Amino acid sequence: MKTKFVAPIALILLVSTLSFADFKYSETSKITGGAMMNMAKMAGVFSKDARQINAPTTRTISVKGSKLREEESDGSVRITDLAGRRFISIDPKNQTYSIVTFDDFKKAMERKQQEMQEKMKGKHGQDANMKITPKFESTETGASKTLLGVEAKELKAKIEMLMESSDPKAQGQQISTVINTDQWIAPNVAGYKEIREFYLKMAKEMDWMPGQAMNAMANSNVQISMNELRKSNLAHISGMTLLTYTSMTLGGNGTPPPTAQSQPQQQQQAEDNSVPTSASGAVMKGLGGMFKKKKQQDADNSAASTPNPASTPGSMMDMQTEVTSYSNSPLDPGLFEPPTGYSEKKITADDMAGGKK
Repeated sequence: MKTKFVAPIALILLVSTLSFADFKYSETSKITGGAMMNMAKMAGVFSKDARQINAPTTRTISVKGSKLREEESDGSVRITDLAGRRFISIDPKNQTYSIVTFDDFKKAMERKQQEMQEKMKGKHGQDANMKITPKFESTETGASKTLLGVEAKELKAKIEMLMESSDPKAQGQQISTVINTDQWIAPNVAGYKEIREFYLKMAKEMDWMPGQAMNAMANSNVQISMNELRKSNLAHISGMTLLTYTSMTLGGNGTPPPTAQSQPQQQQQAEDNSVPTSASGAVMKGLGGMFKKKKQQDADNSAASTPNPASTPGSMMDMQTEVTSYSNSPLDPGLFEPPTGYSEKKITADDMAGGKK
């Protein structure tokens, strides 16, 4: 009798242990090109903060059961506790933490959506009449390569958001945002399913978010056409994305932004061999030479680096995100709770919804 009872209990405990494995991975993101990168470089000559814009950022994601931890480059931590229905924000610099419940966060998001709806109203109290048409394309190229010891498959995707206004004063105006991605996805990464299952549980737990967003847009007469989504040939590769190249471009009235080749050659500065006739002229020429030398060095470094496969001419921003490590080893439960000795700092859900730590 004892054997009959012990065996099933042991099996249940074993299955439970296997069902709640831990998983952790780290990734690095960096801007590799585009207009925003060039503007940040120019501003970085005078501002230390501007130079940080192009600096690589890191992020570490850890999951243990119903809790997920996100740690950013600056050391800040956000914990999502599904069982406790709360968000925990941790500030190691000031040794404080803050807690906001799911319910309070939901109310804050509803207020944000109400504010957005009010801003979209016209001068005479009429709702803005705008149509947003998403277009999706994706292709499995069949290419593969080894990343972090596992085989990854290539998936190229394109997302376009076309915004059109039917306002008589702006009729015919269109703005198009296009995002091209080149992703390398590993179908078989031991333990990654824990991350995927956590997000599925979170989507079920917080299903009010998509619904509320759709209602807010419907009330504002913002029409979202899903025809293109239904017609598109979306590829589906389930697995962990280990490497992603992204490029974003903007265009007006449905036309793509000008390409680099279309820029007139006259805009290129000719070499100045003149002799300065004043002290101020000598200073200005010296600064010009310094900037020119720095620009040439940046161009040489850019040419030597690996090109972004998703990059498009005239892009606003090119970015690369790469997973640098992953592990399915057991994690310390203390990582998913406020650290001992930290004091609680009261914040509102509106602060958290607005992105404040």
